[in-house]
Amino acid sequence: MNGKSIISHVKNETTYNIPLVLDENVISSGITLISLWHTLADESYRVFWPRDKKKPLIASSWVAVYTLQGCGKMILKDNSEITLNGNCVIFLKPTDIVSYHCEGLVWEQYWMEFIPTGTMEIPLFQAVIIHNGELFNQELTDVERLISSKESLENNLAVAFLTKMIYQWICLIGQNGTKPRQLLQIEKLLSILHANLQQRWTVADMALHMQCSEQYLRRLFLRYTGKSPKEYYLDARLNLAQSLLQQEQYSVSQVADMLNFFDTFHFSKAFKHKFGYVPSALIRKLRANDTKA
Repeated sequence: MNGKSIISHVKNETTYNIPLVLDENVISSGITLISLWHTLADESYRVFWPRDKKKPLIASSWVAVYTLQGCGKMILKDNSEITLNGNCVIFLKPTDIVSYHCEGLVWEQYWMEFIPTGTMEIPLFQAVIIHNGELFNQELTDVERLISSKESLENNLAVAFLTKMIYQWICLIGQNGTKPRQLLQIEKLLSILHANLQQRWTVADMALHMQCSEQYLRRLFLRYTGKSPKEYYLDARLNLAQSLLQQEQYSVSQVADMLNFFDTFHFSKAFKHKFGYVPSALIRKLRANDTKA
């Protein structure tokens, strides 16, 4: 069966919370995709199950939550809590979930519910930090485009991409116990960094967390992220800035101040260098879309 994309108002509305597959299941080799969401949540976002669930709970299904940025918190039936900071991924059983909400300014995540069509050993409750998240982020952008297509082959290609990513995430979790100590240290630092992007970080601060020299820290960042510590921190702040502006709650100057840019001019310059347009252009586009709607 081929997926159909339907946009509907759900839960307590956020800037965008788009169900990319809701009408029909999509079956591909490896998984049957039940639903896929791309959510940009603000601090008002809070979901309770089963009250807010759009489809019935399916005992044989699994949920994968891939956090791009920000922070979310999940409450489980055993009263335990799981905090998810970008970039990370975790697998859960939907029957274990009580509620989840944005913890802080923003929580951007992909939420997918699926049923394995064959044997798939999925690790439960084990979050793993993704230190090369941009690769997955680009693939998920492609998935959004393909899953929204009216062509069944493109729908199935989207699910094939998701199947590949799910297996990659399972492998990454399985490697947790065998990862080099330096990689585990970097991943822990990245988790702290994403959870505290409003804090002013210097390379010296990061090196202090790692208990290593700044030169050694730079080598580790280049090895595992392909970026210097400064570049990684700047990109993370700019991604968060884009999400905050998309929420249409903050001005350019407010976002620049919140994320510790020197001033609005330097923020706009860095933003344009990364995204190809200035922050004010994004705000104008969002307002124009609101007027058309």
